[in-house]
Amino acid sequence: MANAFYLLCLIGGLIGARNWKHGLVIAMILDCARDPVRKLVPGEPTTITYAVGLVWAGLMLNMLVSQRKRLMEIRQRFLWIDQVVILLLCSLVPGALMSLSLHKFGPVLALVGFVSYSVPLLGILVGICYTFDLAAFRRLLQVYIFVNSLFFIGSLAELLNWGWPGLGGLSGFHWIRYTSNDIVTLYSGFFRSPDIAGFHAANVMIASIMLLLNRGDKPRLERRMNPVWLFTASWSFVPLLLCGRRKMLVIPVVFVVTYLCYLNLFSRRDVRRVAAYIASVVAIGAVPLILLGNRSTVDSHQAYYASTLSDLAPRLRDNVAGSVVGTLQQSGVMGGGLGVATQGAHYFSSDQALNAWQEDGVSRLFMELGIPGVIMIGLAGIILIRRLGAEARKGGYAPLVELRAMMFAMSAGNLASFVASHQHFSSDPANTLWVLIFFGMFMGALAINLPANFNSAATAQPSQVPPPAMRPVAHFPGDAASSTGQPVGRAIE
Repeated sequence: MANAFYLLCLIGGLIGARNWKHGLVIAMILDCARDPVRKLVPGEPTTITYAVGLVWAGLMLNMLVSQRKRLMEIRQRFLWIDQVVILLLCSLVPGALMSLSLHKFGPVLALVGFVSYSVPLLGILVGICYTFDLAAFRRLLQVYIFVNSLFFIGSLAELLNWGWPGLGGLSGFHWIRYTSNDIVTLYSGFFRSPDIAGFHAANVMIASIMLLLNRGDKPRLERRMNPVWLFTASWSFVPLLLCGRRKMLVIPVVFVVTYLCYLNLFSRRDVRRVAAYIASVVAIGAVPLILLGNRSTVDSHQAYYASTLSDLAPRLRDNVAGSVVGTLQQSGVMGGGLGVATQGAHYFSSDQALNAWQEDGVSRLFMELGIPGVIMIGLAGIILIRRLGAEARKGGYAPLVELRAMMFAMSAGNLASFVASHQHFSSDPANTLWVLIFFGMFMGALAINLPANFNSAATAQPSQVPPPAMRPVAHFPGDAASSTGQPVGRAIE
C-alpha cells in the first residue's frame, strides 16, 4: 500500500508540473488520504505524510514558470513586498547559526526549520494567481469541502466504536483531555491526530460559509442559502466538536468576528444583513449538536467547549506569555536554534539536547529565532499591516470588498489558532500552504482597484476593465457571476 501511495504522489507531482491547478486538486485529495494510509501500513512510516510534498513541488514549479508575468505585475504593484521578504528570510539567519553551532545534527535541524518557515510562503503566490481565475478557486474549495466531508465520517465512526481500520490516532496514542470534572476523549477519525481533524473541520466550515455568503458579482444580488453548503457547514461541526480541541473552535469564531469587523470598516451598509444571515446559518448548523446531544460523550465535549471563554485569559497568560518568559529563561536572547521546536524535528535528528517543549506559536518563534529574529519578523509584520491597511481603506466595489473580507478573516482565524498552538502547522507545511493561499488571495484582491460605482464591463471606463491577460475568467464563487462572464478585476497599474 505504501508503494502504491508513493506512486500516486509521483504521478500527481508530474501532473502538477504540467498544470498547477490540477496538481493542487490532487494535493488536496492526497493530503486527506495519507493519514489513513499511514495508519494501515506496518510501522506507520513518516515518509507517507511528507510524500505529498512531491505534488506540491511539481505544482509550485509549474506555477512559478507559467504565472511569472502575473507575479511580477503584483510585485510592481506592491514594491514594498521586497522589504518584507528580505526581513523574513533574514530573521531565519540567527536561528540557523545557532543550530549549526549548538547541535550535532545542526544542518538537518536548520534545514527542517527553514522549510517549515519559508516553503509555506509559496502559498501566498498560489493565492495571488487564483485571484485571476476565481472559477478555478471555486472548484478547489468544492473539492476540499467534499473530500474532507467524506473523511469526517471517521470521527462519527470512532465515536460509535464501529471498528473500521484506519480510525483513531497513530499507534501508541490515546488522546484524552483532563478537566476539573471529567476526562474528555479526543477523536481523530481517519486523521492522524485530533489537531489535524479539528483543523480541517474548522476550515471546511469556513469554506462552506464562504460559499454561502457569496452573492456573485452584483452589489444588489441577494444571497441564497444553498442547502449543499449549509449541510457541509453543519456536518463539519461534528468532527470539530469531537476533536476536543478548543484552539480549533477559535478558527471559525475569529473568522466570523473578523469578517463582520472588516465589513463594518470598509462596507458598513452590509453588516447587519450579513450578521443576520450568519446567525441563521449558525442556528441551522446547531442541528447536529441537537441530534447528538443525548450522548454522555458529547455532553462532556459541550461542557469542555463551554469553558473556552472563561479559560481564555488564564491560557493566554500561562501558555503564551508564560511560555515566552520560560523560553527566554531557558534559551537566552539568541534562542535554541532554527528547527528545534518544529513539530516532527525528532524524526530527522537523534540529538537528545533539543529540549523543546513550546506549544504556542509565539514561544516557538522566540525558541527558534531568538529575539533578533522575532524583531525582524515584527518589523516585517508592521510593514505588511500598514501597507495592506492603506490599500484596504480605499474601499471600492462592494463584492470585491466582501471577497477581501472573506480571505482576510480566514487568515486571521488560522493565525489565532497558530498563536495557541503551532504543531498542526510546523509539522505539516501543507496546512500552512493552504491557509496562506487565502492570504495571497487577499493581497491579490487588494491589487484589483475598482470604484464603488463599478457595474460591468459595458458601463465601465476603458481604464477600469482589465485586459484579457489580467481578467478573471469567472467570479468568486457564485453561480450568477459565473454565468455573466463579467470581469471583476482591473489592470494592475
